Amino acid sequence: MFDLQQLEKLLGYEFNNKDLLKTAVTHSSYSHIHGGKNYQRLEFLGDSIVDFLVAEELGRRFADADEGRLTKMRVAVVSAPPLAKIVEEKGFDKFLYIGAVNVGEKIRSDVFESISAAIYLDGGIDSARQFVVNSLEPLIAKADENCKNDYKTALYEKFCGKIIIFKEVAKTGKEHCPVFEVELYIDGQLVATGRGETKKSAQQACAKIALSGN
Repeated sequence: MFDLQQLEKLLGYEFNNKDLLKTAVTHSSYSHIHGGKNYQRLEFLGDSIVDFLVAEELGRRFADADEGRLTKMRVAVVSAPPLAKIVEEKGFDKFLYIGAVNVGEKIRSDVFESISAAIYLDGGIDSARQFVVNSLEPLIAKADENCKNDYKTALYEKFCGKIIIFKEVAKTGKEHCPVFEVELYIDGQLVATGRGETKKSAQQACAKIALSGN
């Protein structure tokens, strides 16, 4: 058993309902064996909560940015790679109840969303806002700069008018820690192949390669 009080200290939030916190850090590979709930439903809710709170904060800080720019900034903050990096850096993933599964980018980003949802259900939107904004502060502060690394959007802008297709060609690894392989076609021509722990990250890898070679 993990010391969930230690996790609460890392989160900066003390739960009234400790079962919510345990559920938020329980992977399906653990619950399938030991019973109980896992974080899948919380992650579903947390995805929307994190999106909303980050969009709200970006709108407040970057009052002069238009919708398109704000969208790019939001993607730079709430996509799987940055969320996973925050979870790893802060050590939230060290408290996971998990089976024989490698903890990769997808799981880490899911955990951030599930914890956010658990805090929302336990303490309301203000508590969730404090956790999300405080945790993602380094990303939010540099959102305008980091959105320049949204290679997929940049690809569509550069090749506007051309037919761009991302095609998933392979999925390897274990079910809970897959590796996706995606091919990028522009006007029917294969221009790049990328891999990632999510389809989105594989597509970003393709777009980055294509932009660097054109």
